[in-house]
This record gives sequence, structure tokens and C-alpha cells, in this order.
Amino acid sequence: MQLTKQHIASLFTFTEKHYVEWYDLQTELVDHLANDIEQIWKEEPNLTFTEARNKSFKKFGVFGFSELVKKRQNALNKKYWKLILKEFKLFFSLPKILLTAFLIASYFSILNYLENINALIIVSLGLFVIIEFIFLFVLTKKIKRKHKTTGKKWLVENTFASLGGFAFLGITPIQIFQLINYTLIINYWGKWFIATIIVCFGIFLFIGIRIIPKKITSYMVKNYPEYQPIL
Repeated sequence: MQLTKQHIASLFTFTEKHYVEWYDLQTELVDHLANDIEQIWKEEPNLTFTEARNKSFKKFGVFGFSELVKKRQNALNKKYWKLILKEFKLFFSLPKILLTAFLIASYFSILNYLENINALIIVSLGLFVIIEFIFLFVLTKKIKRKHKTTGKKWLVENTFASLGGFAFLGITPIQIFQLINYTLIINYWGKWFIATIIVCFGIFLFIGIRIIPKKITSYMVKNYPEYQPIL
């Protein structure tokens, strides 16, 4: 006995009823269930589709799909941050290190010129916070609009909208300012340190909200024909 298109469609419905709302994860689970059901039928050909499906589902344990969903979310968040760190390292190797050095030197020059450097630091860090929250706000609206149109949610887009599980990155500029304000003596080398920290955080944020989402989107388009990019 083989699975029909109706069986596959019912498996998608089954996963959704068991609190798997992300289509990319539903696809993986349906593929797993389908293969397992066909294997069960080879061993017990008299079972109905529902009986074979329930037998396969029991293998996920008392918590059903919830543990798998959690593991998949954690795996995606880790992947997001590994990609960020990988891209970040490129900014300290040729040829991008030239751009990084130029940005740090330029920021240092401005710091060296100003008398009230706290104002520049506050404006810089405040700008990072604003950029991040604008990105998250616009992205969340696009995701909601797309879900209403297509009826599909994607776990990978949820990762975008939480910056890989670290949406609290928005409070990091405040922590950076406290570090600078309370523990650093503002001298020649201190200004170089400030310039390096500010530029590095800016690069980090740029990678997280621009480069990585595009890379992951390209992967999704290639591997999921149903996926419609939002970026």
C-alpha cells in the first residue's frame, strides 16, 4: 500500500493540529511520517492509514512534536549566529579589513575632534537601536501580510524576526555605553577602543539584518519551491 496525495495532505493537517505551525518544519515532519508509515505497512499491511500514522506518531513520545520543534528552533538560531560570526570574521581579513580600518579610523578622528564625545556615542548607539527596531517592525508586518496571503508560516522567517533568538540585541548599545561611561578613562587609546567597539557593533548589526537573511532566503528559494521571499 502506498500513500496518496490525500494522505499527504492529511499529514500536513495532522502536524498543524499538533502545534507545528511552520510550513518548512511541517514539510520535514510529513516526509518523515510518510516514510515511516510506508515502512510500517511493509511490516503490518493490514493496518489502516490512521492506525499506521498513529503508530508512527507514538514514536515521538508523550510530548509529540513539541520537543522536535524546540530543537529545530534552537538549531536555526545557532546556525544564524554561526553565519553571523563567519561573516564578521571576513571584515577582519583582506580585503574587507581595509574598510573596517577606515571606518574605525574615521570614527576615531571624529571622537578626537569633538569635546563632548558622549553625545556622539549616544547618537551612534541610539541610531543602532532605531535601525534594529525599524527592521524588526517592517519585517514582522511583511511576515504577517505574507501569511495572510499564502496561509503558510515559515520557521526561518521567525528566526529573522528574532535576530536568531537574540532580539534583545537592542539593549546591547545601552550596555556598551555603560561600559564606556563607567569603566573607561577617555584618553588617546580609550578613543581608539570606543571607535573599535562602535564600528564592530555596527558591522555585527549590518550582517545580522542584511547579509544573513539574504543568504538564508537564497537557500530557502532553492530548496522549497513554495517559498516566497519577503526580503
